[in-house]
Amino acid sequence: MRKSFLALVVASLWTFDAAAQTANPDAPPPPVRPNDGPIKVLDAPPRKQEDQRPPSALDRLRLGGSIGPLSFGTVTSIGVSPVAGYQVTNRLSLGGGFTYQYTQLRYSSTSKSSYDNYGGRVFGMFNVYESINLNAEYESLNVQYRDHNASGVRRRTWINSAMVGASYSTPVGGRFVRAFNLMLLYNLSYNNLVNPSYPAENIYPTSSPLVIRAVLF
Repeated sequence: MRKSFLALVVASLWTFDAAAQTANPDAPPPPVRPNDGPIKVLDAPPRKQEDQRPPSALDRLRLGGSIGPLSFGTVTSIGVSPVAGYQVTNRLSLGGGFTYQYTQLRYSSTSKSSYDNYGGRVFGMFNVYESINLNAEYESLNVQYRDHNASGVRRRTWINSAMVGASYSTPVGGRFVRAFNLMLLYNLSYNNLVNPSYPAENIYPTSSPLVIRAVLF
């Protein structure tokens, strides 16, 4: 009985002493080990940056096609031309394609003739500012004409044209077909593309040196 009472008193005094030390503001702080310091937050491990490889040859490939030249009136001409090209730099593209054209010539209200032309072309397009491009093209066409020295017999000949102009591009977001281009070209060779049997007649498939094309490329 006496031992139990004595143990209870000792426990009460120990508890009171601990509470007093906790509540005492003048109590010295607990000792700090030399290696202790503010908690450090480790940075997240650096992410591996993806390798920015240069575009491959396939990434630089461009495909598309054009409708034109378009001409209606004394000379009606409708042409189609699939093209393929290569993005040499971010601003310069080079390419080439095949051309097929249907042409109808109206000589009078009761006289007309129609025929087809075919050939190819190579071209370059250089972006000068945002959607504005400069264009250059060399085209070779095999065309029909009427030989006036042989009672209008139809013959064929090759004609070559150098063209320069400009285009306006609207992006379409495709991998290979990247933009819709509205193109206006001037045929520098137009006045020399004449009928061998009748030099007053021009045999280029449009009725003026201006060539309009709508090109997906």
